Amino acid sequence: MDILIPIETSSRELLYKICLCRFLAEKGFTCYLGSKTQINHLMRCMSDYVYLDKGYHSGESEKLYKIIKQNNGLIVSLDEEGGVDFADNSTLLNRYSNKFFSLVDFTFLWGFRQHELIRDNFSNPAKVEVTGHPRFEMLKPEYHYLYREEVDKIKNKYGSFLLVNTNMGFGNNIKGDHFVISNYGERVNKIDQIISFDKEKLSLYICLIKELSKKTKFNIVVRPHPEEDLQIYQKAFCDIKNIMIVRSGSVIPWLLATQQMIHPDCTTAIESFFLGKRSYSFLPKNYPKDLVTKLPISASAVYFDFDKIIDSINKNQLEKMPDNNDLLDGYFSVRNQSFKMIIERLGKIKKISNAKCHKILWRDQLWLLLKSLKSEFIQLEKQKLVSNKLKGFNWKYVSKVNEKINLSKIDQIEIKPKYKNKELYIFSCTK
Repeated sequence: MDILIPIETSSRELLYKICLCRFLAEKGFTCYLGSKTQINHLMRCMSDYVYLDKGYHSGESEKLYKIIKQNNGLIVSLDEEGGVDFADNSTLLNRYSNKFFSLVDFTFLWGFRQHELIRDNFSNPAKVEVTGHPRFEMLKPEYHYLYREEVDKIKNKYGSFLLVNTNMGFGNNIKGDHFVISNYGERVNKIDQIISFDKEKLSLYICLIKELSKKTKFNIVVRPHPEEDLQIYQKAFCDIKNIMIVRSGSVIPWLLATQQMIHPDCTTAIESFFLGKRSYSFLPKNYPKDLVTKLPISASAVYFDFDKIIDSINKNQLEKMPDNNDLLDGYFSVRNQSFKMIIERLGKIKKISNAKCHKILWRDQLWLLLKSLKSEFIQLEKQKLVSNKLKGFNWKYVSKVNEKINLSKIDQIEIKPKYKNKELYIFSCTK
């Protein structure tokens, strides 16, 4: 059976999706891992496949789902943003609406807390399973070998450093405020207020980072959100030698390489918490609680004063934090074996559907190749955001990760992905 797996944001999706593709290939699936453009074309020219959906957007997803159903495909949802939300849970309730559950064939949820929140929207509870997300399973020690080489490179290059993660993708978007309002306005409540608050956080963090560079002994590594415009950071820090701006690759090696991470309210705090790293949330005094995502705050020590956070960092000592282990596990199910549960469920779906694997026709292969070449040589303004988010998605990285997995266990089936073009790779078992 064929599984179509789109990539949108490499830094958070790519590594776990490479692992998922090759684990599924060991079970007899053929997995197509590609950019949204490549996968969206395959949706139209193939049939009898599973489409691994990365999140429902009202008014947009329906168009894709219609094409999938017309080609006898199945829609299986594994949402990339299924855990972290604002206090009113507006994002989760929009993404997991009654309409969503009436359209998809199966849904994997991050945690039982989300299950409790949205269960009244289920059209069929048997088609929903709490598995957790593989992204968080990859924080477990058994997967750290995949990061080891990069962790060593980071430590050798940056020495002892503070990691600062920002998430001002609405107020500092590479495509501007108008794009944010038109693209997110209907699915994100209070978008105008969020944009304004992002701009406030941005100014605050530029000041904080400058203070850290002067009053601590560390190098400062700043990792902006993939949708943020880097120019404002580059301009602010251009003459400060111990501040570096980096955005490529997964954040996990950076978390493993540092001891202390600072953020406003980023999902990175959850990953930091489960890795056992110190996480500081720095926010404006009297910040609007309805405009901040609550779970990253629960995983962090929260500061509002420059001197206090700098003192804690220099002493390597956090203020007392509440014990939120059970709360966070309720939302992220880190005790689950997410890969295993998802693969077993897809195996049951495969058995019921009895669908076979298909080959891409030569004319479709040619279209996909030309499309990838066009995106490489014609960098229009509207493609900058897509290019930024796909940075690091390339054959060198895909094959390197796959080879590490092949070498990790001598008793497993060897999988070799196939290169179709720079935005599409195929994983299958060649016994």
